[in-house]
Amino acid sequence: MIDQIGQTLYVSAGLFWKAFWALAFGYAFSSLIQVLVPREVIAKYLGHTGLRQTVLAMLLGPASSACSFAALSAGRALFAKGAALVPMMAFLFGSTNLAPPVAALAWIFLGWQFALALVVGSVAHVAIMAVIVGLTYPNKMVERAREDAAKAGEKRAGIRGEPSEGLPRSWRDKLWSGEAWCRVGVTYRGEWGMIWKDLFFGFLIAGAVATLVPDAVFQAIFPRELPMLLLVLIHALLGPALAILTIIGSMGNGPLAAVLWENGVLFSGIIAFLYADFVVIPSLHINATYYGWRFAAYLGAIFTGSAIGAGIIMHALFWALGMIPESKAGRVQELAQFRIDYVFFLNLAAIAITGVLIWLGWQGAGPRKGRTATANRSD
Repeated sequence: MIDQIGQTLYVSAGLFWKAFWALAFGYAFSSLIQVLVPREVIAKYLGHTGLRQTVLAMLLGPASSACSFAALSAGRALFAKGAALVPMMAFLFGSTNLAPPVAALAWIFLGWQFALALVVGSVAHVAIMAVIVGLTYPNKMVERAREDAAKAGEKRAGIRGEPSEGLPRSWRDKLWSGEAWCRVGVTYRGEWGMIWKDLFFGFLIAGAVATLVPDAVFQAIFPRELPMLLLVLIHALLGPALAILTIIGSMGNGPLAAVLWENGVLFSGIIAFLYADFVVIPSLHINATYYGWRFAAYLGAIFTGSAIGAGIIMHALFWALGMIPESKAGRVQELAQFRIDYVFFLNLAAIAITGVLIWLGWQGAGPRKGRTATANRSD
C-alpha cells in the first residue's frame, strides 16, 4: 500500500513538473493581458447578441483568468455591466478553453491534435450554445439574474480590485509603467492563489487513477463493444458526467484527460470532458451565489449540451481528416519521468520568471491595498 501511495505521488509530481513551464508562462501572459485590457472596455463591446460580439467575446476571453472559477467572477462583472447572455457565455468559454495554459496542457498531455481540436471546436461549442439560448431564451429569468449579478458585485466590492484600476488608459503607457508591472506581479500571485487547489487535486487524482485504477473499471464505465457511431455518442455523453464527479476545473482536468485517453476513452469523450469545466459542482455553486439556482442550472445545462455536441462534431471532423491519434499504453507513466531535457530548462526559466513576478507582486501589494481601502472609505 505504501509503495502504491509513493508511486501515485511520484506520477502526480512528474506530471506537474512536465506542465509547470506552460502554466507559468501562460499565467504570466494572462496576468499581463488582465492589466492591459480593462473589463469596462470589454463590456462596452458585448452589449448585444450578434456574430461580431460573440466572436469578440471569445477572443477577449483570455484577458480574464484561465481558472474557470475566477473566470466566472469576470463573467458576472461583465453581465452586470450590460453584456448580453451569449457573448458573456462565449467570454467564459474563451477565458479557459482558448487560454494559452489550457491549450499548452492539452498539447503536452494529449498531443497537438487535441490542442487543435480545442481551438477549432470552440466555434462548434459556441455556435451550439448560441442556438440553444436562441431557442430557449428566458427573458424574465435573464433580467432577474442580471439584477442578482449586480447585487453580488456590490457585496464583493473592494475584495479584489480590477488589475487595471487607476493605471494609464493606453496599453503603451502601461508597458512603460513600473506600477503596471507591479500589478502584473500581484495578478500573477493571485492567479496561482486561485488555482493551486484545482491543480493540486487535478494532478493528484490523475496520478491516483493512473496507478491505482485497473483497466476493468474503465471498461465498465466506457463501453467498447458497440457500433462506433453509438460509442462516439455515449462517450461524449459520459465526458461531462465524469467532469462533474471530479469537481476540478479547467486547469486540473488536462492530466486526468491523458489518463482517460490512455485507457480507451474516445476522442469525443475527451473533448467533451475538457469542455465541461463550467458544469462541475464548484462552478454551479459559484453561479448559484451570483444568479440563483434556477439560472445557474440553466447555464449548466447549456454548457453541458454544447460540450457534448462539440465533442461529437470534433470526433467526426478529425476522423474524416484522419487526424485522431492512436492512444499509447504507458504514455502517462512516460510523461511523469524526470529527465534533463527541454522541460528541465524551460522550467528553470519559468522559475526565474515566477521569482521576478512574485517579487514585483510583493512590491505592489502594499500600496494597492492602501488605495483599495481609501477608495472603500470614500464610497
